[in-house]
Amino acid sequence: MVSLDTEVVNDLKSKVNIADLISQYVALSRTGKNYIGLCPFHGEKTPSFNVNAEKGFYHCFGCGRSGDAIEFLKEYNQVGFVDAVKELADFAGVTLNISDDREEKNNPNAPLFEINNQAARLYNILLMSTELGERARKYLGERGITDDVIKKFNIGLAPEENDFIFKNLSNKFDEEIIAKSGLFHFSNNKVFDAFTNRIMFPITNEYGQTIGFSGRKWQENDDSKAKYINTSATTIFDKSYELWNLDKAKPTISKQHEVYLMEGFMDVIAAYKAGINNVVASMGTALTERHVRRLKFIAKNFVLVYDGDSAGQNAIYKAINLIGEYDVQIVKVPEGLDPDEYLKSYGEKALAEMLKVGRIQPIEFLINFLKPKNLTNTEVRDKFINQISPMIAKVKSITAQYDYIRKLVEIFPDFKYNQVEESESEFKRIEKIVNSYRENMRKGNLSVNNRDTSNLVENYTEENDYSNLDSAMPPDFEENNYDNSVKTQQTYRRSESAQVVQPSVQVPKLSRSEKAEEMLLHRMIYHSSVLKKFSQDENFRFVHKRYQDLFDKILLEAMVYEQIDESHLASELSDEERSLFYQIISLDLPNTASSQEINDLVSIFSNEMEQIKFEELIQQLATAEKAGNKERVLELTLQIINQKKKL
Repeated sequence: MVSLDTEVVNDLKSKVNIADLISQYVALSRTGKNYIGLCPFHGEKTPSFNVNAEKGFYHCFGCGRSGDAIEFLKEYNQVGFVDAVKELADFAGVTLNISDDREEKNNPNAPLFEINNQAARLYNILLMSTELGERARKYLGERGITDDVIKKFNIGLAPEENDFIFKNLSNKFDEEIIAKSGLFHFSNNKVFDAFTNRIMFPITNEYGQTIGFSGRKWQENDDSKAKYINTSATTIFDKSYELWNLDKAKPTISKQHEVYLMEGFMDVIAAYKAGINNVVASMGTALTERHVRRLKFIAKNFVLVYDGDSAGQNAIYKAINLIGEYDVQIVKVPEGLDPDEYLKSYGEKALAEMLKVGRIQPIEFLINFLKPKNLTNTEVRDKFINQISPMIAKVKSITAQYDYIRKLVEIFPDFKYNQVEESESEFKRIEKIVNSYRENMRKGNLSVNNRDTSNLVENYTEENDYSNLDSAMPPDFEENNYDNSVKTQQTYRRSESAQVVQPSVQVPKLSRSEKAEEMLLHRMIYHSSVLKKFSQDENFRFVHKRYQDLFDKILLEAMVYEQIDESHLASELSDEERSLFYQIISLDLPNTASSQEINDLVSIFSNEMEQIKFEELIQQLATAEKAGNKERVLELTLQIINQKKKL
């Protein structure tokens, strides 16, 4: 049995041309040094999937998926690490004697998965094979939970005994595993099952391993306060990260690039009965940034389906802020119902129809959600209009903007369809406000307003000079150098004739400063003298936090290992950092790095930082003037004058 250490895996990857491997799954075309094609992980019409055969990685500029040959096989075939290595070895014609159970043996959490899996099996047996289970199945049947659903989701039953699971499993696992499993409580030197007399919903991770449970009370004489009880946090279960049904939904989500987000188990089951499989639930807890981050790796579009009551609507509002309004649609379940209740009232076909076509855009939801109660008050109304208008201004379609302005006008209490002149006057007033916001966005003010001020750092001053870097003659820096480095430089030949088509890779829309920061990081990765020079300057900072964080990781890698190994560094990064890292090393820059080029790059984002500071001072001045703080107004005016001199 061979050991799958880093050396063995790297040797295997070195024997494979990643472009040859991926071309078996994706149609690739040569463009310069790289290959491009349509990304297999998200729907697209223009190629943004970039494969670098020389460096052995792929990166999609559309969805951010990145990795090496093994990572591609894992993601594309939805398999684990060992299976991906086996597939790669088969492709390379290399024989590796890998034990099937090696991955489990090397996983310190394997016993925790196993004890939870065995508990799930026991709970299911109790539900399907006992007298108490028969009564519980009758209860479930009345709620629409058929035997097919029980089997699909491995639903079980915890008996009324308070130590049933402990008695059946304690002799099979070490005390440490018993204590860490989340299945038991400990009191007065006694061990009790954490769940008694409850319908049991196993919680699985994305690979189908049981990591915890949620138990629902079901008997009328049960005086428990909580309808649901979840496994407490363990080494393998964290409800702020896990999503129920992700393992079953993932293949459909990956294929359709869309995910429905719901609140609970019964809602997901209702969707399943209606024929919709790309559904997950946050298990009654609030949606978190970690939930969203992991879903964005497999989904492009999010459909929010929360309860129609006020709590559900608040959850939608918070979810929009987490996900971003451009990637979201909302299904507002009518009559204050949840999806499960809607299915019971109107049937499976009606639920499927509502989920597929009954969607609204975030702006329409927000108009109703943020609407104040007292719209007859002129001041309240104007404040509301100014709150909604920037959102409408962000909508790309002018026609859609007019529709939303019309919706806004129609919710005012004094609106009457027969008073055309008055409604048109109000429409034009709001249109003028929206247009002013749109004009500000066109001039670039919105990008400044939306910037995370916590990421703003001190300017890298022009006194810092890197003219002593060893380099060749500098090429003149142009802003489009960045675009040219990631767009195709060659053409596809359609036939023997000279007819050609020039496909271009879809690249993320970055500011001039962001482009410069990425180019500088690329130089640091491949030119140790550049990295060394900046590492010695305590005042140097990148403008954007994500680039500063990656710079810190690159610097640490160089300090510990004395060189930067792309594969090793990528393995040490978070998912988002890894995607950014591959995006940066995808840049096709000249081999030489000149001192003039480096100075130009630094100057670009230094100037942007000064501009950001200037605009922040302008905003602060407006606030001070509105508050009538004359002393602060004078102070800020002087600062603005001094700052303007730097621009």
